[in-house]
Amino acid sequence: MLNQFNLYIIMGLILALVATSGGFLLYRRITLAEIAVLEQRNATLTLAVDQQTKTTEQMVQNAERLAAANEFLSERFAATETEFVMDVDRIEGLGFGEIDGLLQRINDEFQRSIDGLRKATAR
Repeated sequence: MLNQFNLYIIMGLILALVATSGGFLLYRRITLAEIAVLEQRNATLTLAVDQQTKTTEQMVQNAERLAAANEFLSERFAATETEFVMDVDRIEGLGFGEIDGLLQRINDEFQRSIDGLRKATAR
């Protein structure tokens, strides 16, 4: 009777060992599959982060170029407006009291004004 009881205990222990080993192998396979999926996601996310970093760097470079272009354009507008004001002052400063040569002076001043505007707007 004791031998039979020992046999059942040994068979139970062997069965428990087989069940534990099977459970461990199943857990290992599931864990390896999860690790593979996570590595694939990590690779995908790494590529996305790299692309976003490059995009951000390009946006910063574009913003710097745009700021420089805006500054240049503002300076150009200010210079053009200054020249325009000077031309208006010259036109207003024409003396209309003299009739002799007045038409020629008006034409000369107008031509200088046009030339100044062309210089101001030329590239």
